[in-house]
Amino acid sequence: MSEYLEYYVSEEGEVDDKLTLSSEGFACLTEDLEDLIDKYTGIENVGFMRCAMIRVDVMDLIDEILKEQEKS
Repeated sequence: MSEYLEYYVSEEGEVDDKLTLSSEGFACLTEDLEDLIDKYTGIENVGFMRCAMIRVDVMDLIDEILKEQEKS
């Protein structure tokens, strides 16, 4: 498993069955997405704070891919 992913653990000790980004993973993914938007628009810093929906979709895709890998 990637260093950027973890299973969420609640204060009661319950472990979620869906992977989530670690704090570092969240920051890195956000920066990567913002950089992509800047790259393809050609406008510096235009992607800043505008990638939340994309980030959620990417997180869901990562979880789906890893679950498929676990099954094979």
